[in-house]
Amino acid sequence: MERSMKRKLELLKEDEMRTILLHQWTLFSYVEMGKISEKEWFDRIKEMNERTERECDDRLTPFQGEEGNDVEHVHIVFSESTKGSLQLALNQKESREEVIALSPMFSIGPIQDLDKMEGIEKRKEWLFYHLVIDDEEWMHMGEDSLKTIEDLRSIPTGVPITIWAGTNAHEQTGLRFVMHLLKNKPNEIDVVQVTDVLDFPLHTGELSPDRFAVLLERSFRFPVSGQIKKSYQDEWHALSEENANLRVWEDGIQSKSEDYFDAALIQSLKRLQGESGDYIKAARLIGEVLGHSSQVVGDSFFEYRVRELVLQREFLIRGVPRGMRYYEVKGNTGQVI
Repeated sequence: MERSMKRKLELLKEDEMRTILLHQWTLFSYVEMGKISEKEWFDRIKEMNERTERECDDRLTPFQGEEGNDVEHVHIVFSESTKGSLQLALNQKESREEVIALSPMFSIGPIQDLDKMEGIEKRKEWLFYHLVIDDEEWMHMGEDSLKTIEDLRSIPTGVPITIWAGTNAHEQTGLRFVMHLLKNKPNEIDVVQVTDVLDFPLHTGELSPDRFAVLLERSFRFPVSGQIKKSYQDEWHALSEENANLRVWEDGIQSKSEDYFDAALIQSLKRLQGESGDYIKAARLIGEVLGHSSQVVGDSFFEYRVRELVLQREFLIRGVPRGMRYYEVKGNTGQVI
């Protein structure tokens, strides 16, 4: 089923679905009994479908309450898990506040023209040939990305916007992308730099709902002036022009070559093997490097580099690399495979 239609159907209540189905059956029985023509049946079905889609489209707009209560504040985060935690914290408040999540891992993959379908398609192509990614997620990436961008651009004028970000290339790149998308918005915008405020989380996904609630109460929001907003937009333009496939945080966002972490993977494998030289689970190696890294790039990127090191004959492999838990690697000391 088309993803957009599936999303709309999920918005309908059970009694609404039953009513639609009953109406279709009734119309079909009228055709069989000769009460209406097939053309009239088709026209009525088409009219009902259009009416249902309009109703679902209204419900998909996150800025209008069921009773006409407009949203009072919009929060922007950079993962679905962060959205869930923040929404739980917001549910404790009486105000109506919405959370929008941008899910792409902004620290990896092409980002040029990411607000256009052609840019999204180029990113999808890179992901397809380099990372192990869920088929459905990959297939509907373009549609989902454009829907999120549409949600951002449709935030009503006058509604305050808060962007939450940790000190990492993923969220800081995403922050600059959002500023680019909101360049024509006159809304009041502020940013919560989570790592600076709490001095520990690299990523907002590490925050529990209780932690978010504390931050909301103490209001650690820093207003974004026109000058700062323009600076963020300029940085986004520069990063998108560089269009590297890897970005890390080193006193700012730095574009790097894809092999940036290879030395760490090689050294970590040597340390894990010790003197035995045994094969090591790829998942264990990747977990080791992730645990000692201050960067947020995702385990899928590290697995991509492990597979590249296998292809370069730096590593030997045992098993089938259909997922990091299915194969093992060890350093190639010159033995014949």
